[in-house]
Amino acid sequence: MIVVDPGHLYHLDLLDISNRRSVLRFVKREGPKYPGNVGHYPGTNCQEPLRAIIDRLDYVNKQIPSIHDTMAIDYIRLAISALEDRAAELHGRPKPTIQQAVYGITCSKCRHVGCKGECHG
Repeated sequence: MIVVDPGHLYHLDLLDISNRRSVLRFVKREGPKYPGNVGHYPGTNCQEPLRAIIDRLDYVNKQIPSIHDTMAIDYIRLAISALEDRAAELHGRPKPTIQQAVYGITCSKCRHVGCKGECHG
């Protein structure tokens, strides 16, 4: 992994191909709520890649079941839940259940569960 823009932009090493990387880009915003940020660009939040990792682990676990996959999935679900709890708290919304946080419908603007478009995008 190469950190291109700390906290926002990463190049991830790919397997089975030499000298190739994939990009993981988190949203970068400027303003009073984002101290230290210079520049801005679209990207994802932390929850979306974690949801993809859960899907990947479910798939791998069906190929060769392992308690380690199951444990990792449980920990990632808790991480997503904590992040969604933080967002709900910041925006005065009720905290979602773990099931809602991981598998619930997300807002088309902010990609948080429980938001119905009242966010700032």
